Amino acid sequence: MSSTSTSSFTPLAPAKKNVIVDGVLRYPSTGSKALIVGAGVAGMMAALECWRKGIDVELIEKAASNAPFGDGVLIGPSAFTTLHHYPSMLKEYDEISHDVYMTFAGRDGTPIIPPQELEWNREGAAVIGAYPLRVKSLLGRPELAELLLNQCKRLGIPITYGITIEKYEEDIVKKNATATTPDGRRFTADVVIAADGLGTKSHALTLGHPVRAFKTGYVVYRVMYSTDRLKDAPVSRDFVRNLERPVSFAFIANKVHCILAFTKQNVIIAITTEEEDDLATTDTWSTPVSNETVYSLLPEPDTWSPLIKEAILHAPERSIVKWSLCFRNPQPCWTSPAGHVIQVGDSAHSFLPTSANGATQALEDALSLPECLRLGGKENLGKATKVHELLRYQRVSLIQHVGFVNMQDIHIEANKDERKLPPLLMGKWLWAHDPEKYASENFRKAYAHLETGSPFENTNLPLGHKWSDWTVEEELAKQKAGVLTALELKNNGDWSIS
Repeated sequence: MSSTSTSSFTPLAPAKKNVIVDGVLRYPSTGSKALIVGAGVAGMMAALECWRKGIDVELIEKAASNAPFGDGVLIGPSAFTTLHHYPSMLKEYDEISHDVYMTFAGRDGTPIIPPQELEWNREGAAVIGAYPLRVKSLLGRPELAELLLNQCKRLGIPITYGITIEKYEEDIVKKNATATTPDGRRFTADVVIAADGLGTKSHALTLGHPVRAFKTGYVVYRVMYSTDRLKDAPVSRDFVRNLERPVSFAFIANKVHCILAFTKQNVIIAITTEEEDDLATTDTWSTPVSNETVYSLLPEPDTWSPLIKEAILHAPERSIVKWSLCFRNPQPCWTSPAGHVIQVGDSAHSFLPTSANGATQALEDALSLPECLRLGGKENLGKATKVHELLRYQRVSLIQHVGFVNMQDIHIEANKDERKLPPLLMGKWLWAHDPEKYASENFRKAYAHLETGSPFENTNLPLGHKWSDWTVEEELAKQKAGVLTALELKNNGDWSIS
């Protein structure tokens, strides 16, 4: 399809009738089918959006059944820009989400700055893409997974469990792709979406060789449990009893920070520190640890707020899980040679928790890709995935970088008089974004760029930002040399919130 111009697409056909299921209005059929490997957050949201965009879709998942687990997750507004299209899911979201505010404090609980709303909920903040939705960003991971699964069921999207994929292939002549199981079963579709996480086998096709994640040198200890366990914890018990709305604390100290969130129902803990174990390359590493072990990891434990002490020691024994934080350097290629396999979520990009954006970016992928597939149409699916990649890569790479500079920013002893940036500054460029709208408005220009080399520049970055690629090795070398990389990065372009 050489020399294709931006006006060469067949106009989208008008709807012949309205298809409405569970209050969701579906676009006219594109005649194409997507297979999604992985029924996690990215996979299920991509399935919902593919269905809504008129693409037949099927999900396969290696787990034997839906068994969501985990702690809490912070989801930014850019992940919820299409939520209003799903009235049942919107209602359920409003019931299970928590309107949390943030408190940044030193290890003893002394505030660095006054308690405040998340950036997008502050007075004078830029308008979000999900407006007029009040984005209540704290959700339990199990509840989020159940939210998406329930909506898939209401729309009749098929999900098959117990399917492990070990190989991805594409047929350039037939313009399709296949995911194959160890016992030889083959699942074929016009496009295969690899949403199967860090351990995906799709890199052998997208990059031509397997790529293993490496340990970053950081580890996080995570748990979520019921506040009922705090009945013998005097400080935390009274704090929860008097809680008017959910709150998330960030306790900051040298080489460690602790996120502690309270709702009326749950306690959520995430403690990130440096890892002293063997840093041999591995894709995943998780181990239950004792409460006393976690508490002893805090430097000078008795100097910490009693809230964090009680929260750790009153967790169900060995419910706290140690996760070694693994990462892949930013990866510019998420697609197979002809574009009929595309990676989304952790398959394409991993994040440190300090980006506060891993799940959000997985969901942004799931909102952008189906719109690109719809606009490309069945004959252009292979190029549509590459348009999605072009629209997303620079933005995602920058947010990955944010996770590393934030680690530097909040792994120093708290001193409000010496801080040069607000803690964990994100900016409107990040959370005011609308990934579906961005794909709609930029698809044809990005397509023409891929076909003819015509000019194209992404605008889903901070205004005025001079983008450049980066690696973890370069970032760590700068930090070792004493370069304030957080200051360097967040003075590059407009990171304001209004």
